[in-house]
Amino acid sequence: MNHFNKPINRLNISSIKWDYIKKNEYHFEKTKKDTILPFWVADSDYMTAKPILDALTSRVKNGTFGYTYIDHEYLTIVKDWVWRKYHYEIENNWIITSPGVVTALFFAVSALTTKEANIIVQSPVYNPFYSVITNNNRRIVENKLIANENTYEMDFENLETRLKEGAEMLILCNPHNPVGRVWTAAEIKKVVDLCKQYQCLLVSDEIHCDLVFKEHPFTSVGQFFDVYDQMILCTAPSKTFNIAGLMTSNIIIKDKKLREKFVHELAIRSLQEPNVLGLEACKAAYTKCDDWLEAQIEHIHQNANKVYRYFKKNIPNARIAKLEGTYLMWIDMRFMKLTSKELVSGLLDYGILVNSGAMYGTDYDGFIRFNIACSQQQLQAGLEIIGKFVAEYK
Repeated sequence: MNHFNKPINRLNISSIKWDYIKKNEYHFEKTKKDTILPFWVADSDYMTAKPILDALTSRVKNGTFGYTYIDHEYLTIVKDWVWRKYHYEIENNWIITSPGVVTALFFAVSALTTKEANIIVQSPVYNPFYSVITNNNRRIVENKLIANENTYEMDFENLETRLKEGAEMLILCNPHNPVGRVWTAAEIKKVVDLCKQYQCLLVSDEIHCDLVFKEHPFTSVGQFFDVYDQMILCTAPSKTFNIAGLMTSNIIIKDKKLREKFVHELAIRSLQEPNVLGLEACKAAYTKCDDWLEAQIEHIHQNANKVYRYFKKNIPNARIAKLEGTYLMWIDMRFMKLTSKELVSGLLDYGILVNSGAMYGTDYDGFIRFNIACSQQQLQAGLEIIGKFVAEYK
């Protein structure tokens, strides 16, 4: 059996994706269903790679879990990974660990922008981008993506206008969550050039960078550090290898002053010590799991094609953004003339949970985000529930 189609039970392990629904601890209305299939939170419903499990098992057998530090081996492994996979060169001392990318985004905003600064996001976008800005008392400035058939493009004319108005930071999402774009090298270069021209700090969330299809190669902003060094690059093994609970992300900052300010912000909040098991998992992931990763990408690609085929046959009025990277599909359900809240609530009553499109921007009511990082059996069950909901809706 395909590793990614092997059944796995994620109930009763304190999983946000599975157990918050069962316990009715989340902010959705109670449902009549005893079991809900979750297609919302961005983690995957299959085991991580065996080399990671082996590394964790070996470390656990040591029996001690005291304070730890980032050793030279870890830094070199991360450095080698980004060079081998994405062809940009960094130094070990550019790498700072963080409990998560969202944590890093919050403290980057806090440490590196002024009070009430304008910060650009490209909506629709991952909803914590908004909260890390507002929770720091900064102002959100939207540079809305342009919908074009079944894909999205950057509005560079509007972006330059926003930069001219004096934005201090642009938070980029690449690959983009939720629309699934993998920005091209030309697009990334243009963003970098504009930020350099207007001296805007560029923060790039690249947490999904490993999960891209071969016809859409990933370009990191790190490939342009020689052009512009006022950039922060946020990476992690968490989405790629389903280890988000180990709370280990790698933040790459070339400029020494930026790096020192960011490290200070973490240190004054006692966030500088890493997770000992997260370090072991990352080392194994970046040295022993290439084949597993390639197989996962192919599995996600097959799942995406399964979604396209099902919707074309059964729900042709919906519009699905072409998936180039990530395992998150962006689906326009506005033909039903329901709000995203009504879609989520209705689908919950039928037995599945998806994300509300309105979470990602005010213009996207009537959209949903659908996580396909699961077995084909689970995916098929979810698709049939959506089909039944649409067919029976009056």
